Amino acid sequence: MSRERIYTEFLKLHAPSKCNIFLGGFLFDMSGAESRQLDVIITTDTTPRYNFHNRDGSGKSFSPVEGTLGVVSIKSTLNKAEMIDALSGIASIPPTESLEGRLSIGIELLNYDEWPYKIVYASNGISGETLLQHLHDYYAENPSVPITRRPNLIHVAGKYIILRAVPGVVVTSGVTDEEPRELPMGTFKLITKHPDIQGILWVLNSLQQYAQASNEIEFSYGELINKVIQASAP
Repeated sequence: MSRERIYTEFLKLHAPSKCNIFLGGFLFDMSGAESRQLDVIITTDTTPRYNFHNRDGSGKSFSPVEGTLGVVSIKSTLNKAEMIDALSGIASIPPTESLEGRLSIGIELLNYDEWPYKIVYASNGISGETLLQHLHDYYAENPSVPITRRPNLIHVAGKYIILRAVPGVVVTSGVTDEEPRELPMGTFKLITKHPDIQGILWVLNSLQQYAQASNEIEFSYGELINKVIQASAP
């Protein structure tokens, strides 16, 4: 079984039932902009599905960015080259649309521009310190990549996780007795203590929060239908 399928099956067992989880293809917006290849896509249970070439779950599919809760880029070994490939794919995800007029009455939802939750997972990889330096170098050389189109979590199995700080997230390294503190927006934090447990919990907790929040958003795909009709017109 491929590493992508293993990760997908794991998420299916543990993520909220509101999540549809499938092998990826790409995300797109209503203007037709598309992301690069993404290995795993997680959507709400009300998002249209495009499974004509994925009827048994082993093929590829794709999804509108509106209604997508998470994406995963999966690597066997995360070195500098594979990291850059993953970061480029995440950077290519189209932006989400404004929530103006789309939220339930009385609801305020912050950081929707962060959606979907963006994960890089690898079975093995270079040291956390080296990867963190490559990460900083990449964004120093590519400052135009929005913070919201950078990974939320990088998880190298058995070694470490790297978290990107968002408002309200408080972390420690787990190595010393340092007090938990809120990191500046966009800062990456290397954590080596219990990386697999922490990696799993961060992913599942984030998907649960996004899935719950999605109940308060009106997702409409009428524009997509109109474009299909227009394209099919003689």
